[in-house]
Amino acid sequence: MDAAPEFNTSESFRFFDYWRGLPREGTVVPDRRHFDPLAIRDLTPMMVMVEYQTLERAEFRYAGSKLTEILGFDPSRWNYLELLKEEAFQSFFAASEALIGYPCGGRFPIKVQAATGYVLQCEALDLPLYNERSASWIIMALISVVEVAGLHTEKDFRILDIGEGEWIDIGAGVPGA
Repeated sequence: MDAAPEFNTSESFRFFDYWRGLPREGTVVPDRRHFDPLAIRDLTPMMVMVEYQTLERAEFRYAGSKLTEILGFDPSRWNYLELLKEEAFQSFFAASEALIGYPCGGRFPIKVQAATGYVLQCEALDLPLYNERSASWIIMALISVVEVAGLHTEKDFRILDIGEGEWIDIGAGVPGA
């Protein structure tokens, strides 16, 4: 990986640049112990960390304050699958398998039904970390709201759709390459 991909926001570039600067210790993915949220504290309100025990057991470990407003609650310790509409399961599994299997990064359009009553079109920049201590993968993501796509009258937050994204080669290849 020589150059940073093009991003839609300066926050995404800064998030990627910070991640790219973390120590690697002979691997393409940094270890969780090197991640310091204070180094990017202005980005953490729109950040989430999901730890994978298995693809079916992906637990939220952190959700930033602005994201918890959008969700209407703090999802820490929740299984990611509990927040997906059934139609989004396959997209989630396909993205997760690549992010931790290659490993690689990814940029994905997501549509959410926010607790605030809005339907939001967002972009998620997903980057992997490895947690050597627990022998598990972590995906940290920066979520950027691209636009308000409408209103809804439902009571709960839901991820309505995970669109086809763009893979980011971090040194181990990408799907379909």
